[in-house]
Amino acid sequence: MKKITIRLFFMLIFLLVPMNVFADESLGEFSFDPSKMSHPYDMVNSKGEIIKYEEFNVSNSSLLNEIPSVQGSGEISPIQIDSIMEGHSFIDITPPPVVINDSTARGPLQISPRIVIGDDSRKKVENTKELPYSAITYIEINWPDGKGGSCTGSLVGKNKVLTNGHCVINPETKETITSAKVYPGVSNSVGLFGSYKVNDYYVAANWASTGSSSEDFAILVLDVSKDNKQAGDVAGTLGIKQVNNLLNQNIGIYGYPGDLMQANGEISQFGTRGNITREDASVAFYTIDTAPGQSGSALINTDNQIIGVHRGSFVINGNPMNGGPKMNSYMFNFISKALE
Repeated sequence: MKKITIRLFFMLIFLLVPMNVFADESLGEFSFDPSKMSHPYDMVNSKGEIIKYEEFNVSNSSLLNEIPSVQGSGEISPIQIDSIMEGHSFIDITPPPVVINDSTARGPLQISPRIVIGDDSRKKVENTKELPYSAITYIEINWPDGKGGSCTGSLVGKNKVLTNGHCVINPETKETITSAKVYPGVSNSVGLFGSYKVNDYYVAANWASTGSSSEDFAILVLDVSKDNKQAGDVAGTLGIKQVNNLLNQNIGIYGYPGDLMQANGEISQFGTRGNITREDASVAFYTIDTAPGQSGSALINTDNQIIGVHRGSFVINGNPMNGGPKMNSYMFNFISKALE
């Protein structure tokens, strides 16, 4: 009788433990059939399941064109992450420069891989306890071949982070990350607000199919921290704003560049501000300095709202520039749906 009682006790304990405790940490195999997409901004999750754009476009048919920032509790749960610097190299996952050649251009294109243009104007952020910097996240990613890398993201919901599509799917090989972890507000190799495992992600169907720079963004879905906290509740979230014309607007780009972190021997946030100097319907261009590791950094306006996402380098008429998808109505509706 005693043995039966003990067995029943442990069976009960097992049933009370959440099943995700026993789940494989891997995000699993990504399988996506492009023939099933009906719109470039159809939403595809880490399992390849599709939510049609027509469905969530209708659900966001109101006049809403911005979502406000939310201040977090500021509760500090520091976690030391020096081991990441020691155990992982900052693999450059930034896609090759996109070449844009206007019809009026003359002469051969000189393609440059650099995305620090001229003098480096990036400065270290000394206080990452307050918005917008508290919501800017360091993302550690792992690929199927065992290699690691890093990206930058921004908390836009309690458990949602906005970053680049190429931070979860390699556009050339179609390989997808096996796992990822997010650390908001990192400074001096300390994640001030804890760490959060990524358990799902959403990308635009056209990105998954073609790797188009216009849709190079993703939403990461986070688990709670070890002490059962939601990342956005403690670190805060940045608002998003739908935009059309951005030419000459001032923006800030802050993140975790691998070159400066390796030079300083620590994981810290760096960034700078500048103006948008060129745009098309879906991408904004600028000469603001960035480097690998800053993929997924938000384009932050003077009201600390996200109006786009940094992607990487472009070569326009032979001149190096940086750029990324801007928060047009399609991207805004996509993120709004992901936040539901």
